[in-house]
Amino acid sequence: MTDTEQITRFSEKPGQEHQTRTIRLGAGGSTIEVLASPAETGGALSIYRWRMAPSSRGPAPHFHTTFSETFIVEEGEVAYFDGQAWRTLRPGDTAHAAVGGVHAIRKERDEPATLLMALSPGVPREDYFAELATVNEQDLDRLHEAHDNHFVDDHER
Repeated sequence: MTDTEQITRFSEKPGQEHQTRTIRLGAGGSTIEVLASPAETGGALSIYRWRMAPSSRGPAPHFHTTFSETFIVEEGEVAYFDGQAWRTLRPGDTAHAAVGGVHAIRKERDEPATLLMALSPGVPREDYFAELATVNEQDLDRLHEAHDNHFVDDHER
């Protein structure tokens, strides 16, 4: 089940408000918050907050050909794969995957975690996140290809 909600946040500048869209990633309780879209940053970046439910696993090793990703852990703990080895990230830790860099995230503890994800240049991933929760298995490859997710052989998961 995927649903979205709009939350209006007001800027410190009079007359400006920011819409935060929250995308629910199925019945497990994980969500993605759209904090800054490419339209809001002139295409320079997009920023998302991923609230991983205790049961969330995270994506297998993959890469992107058109954008880089930076992850900042706000809460909890995740394991990050940099294409060579896994390492533990805790609150305040950062990891960066350059364009073409293989990376993955997984949760090894049965507790929630929250990550900020900054994509550069900005990539509108809202449709991808929303579809990911409801796509059937036969359309999954098409969805990944359409949104520049290229998975690699996964011998370590």
